[in-house]
Amino acid sequence: MDGYSSRDPEWKKEFVRHIQRECGITKERFPLMALSTVDLDGRPAVRMVSPRGFVGDSFLRISKHDQGQYTSDVLTFCTHAQSNKVAELVNTSEVQLVCWLPNVRVQIRCSGHAHLLFHPENPSYSTLSLDIRHRVWPRDGTDAESQERREEKHNAELAGGPVDLANEHVAIDAEFIREQAYLHHSPVIQAWYSWPAPGRVRLADPALYPPSLPQISDPAKADRFEANARRNYVLMFIDVNKVDIFNLDQSSRVLYSRRGDTSWSITEVNP
Repeated sequence: MDGYSSRDPEWKKEFVRHIQRECGITKERFPLMALSTVDLDGRPAVRMVSPRGFVGDSFLRISKHDQGQYTSDVLTFCTHAQSNKVAELVNTSEVQLVCWLPNVRVQIRCSGHAHLLFHPENPSYSTLSLDIRHRVWPRDGTDAESQERREEKHNAELAGGPVDLANEHVAIDAEFIREQAYLHHSPVIQAWYSWPAPGRVRLADPALYPPSLPQISDPAKADRFEANARRNYVLMFIDVNKVDIFNLDQSSRVLYSRRGDTSWSITEVNP
């Protein structure tokens, strides 16, 4: 996780601060989070997942032209295209995520909607339903920030007052983001996506479960497994609309609720 920018919403700043403190102790890259969905029978379903980070982070750049100019408040996770959670999210996109950071004694809950991006060759492929342009802004001290400040000043002069930018000029390549996320996994994790569908009865043929793609000696077979892994790799974009942060040491609890594309309300509540 790459830290935060001054323009990030307050919940993300708190989120990143707490996680960086926790990971500074545990030496982990990301803490695990519990992802709750609704199964096809209407019952709750929960599992542990590892966040990939926010769109704009070092290996989640918004396009091949982005040299670390942008950041966002869109969390990302990955999953297998044939997993139960994909069917659940296609049916009901509402999700809640929760993590407990034991060393800093903070609980974070994020609610929102999941938007799935499949590989273009996957039968379920469709363009990303979330317009990330309205969730992206320049990082502090970048050329993109300087350009946006000039545009804000120019548009304000024309309009006679301050106006919000729609970020129409920002080029988002969602497939580039998905591909970066896949390539950032180890060969062992990449191999999992070439395996048969998760949650089904394990098949008897061990050849269907290569421990690592580079270990497949037959080039033609290796290419098939690699192609299958890429087709099965789904990147989940979480459009967060509510965050609940409880700090046990401070006996404080704060709710953050989205009011618009970049506007949030902040309310202190009883723990």
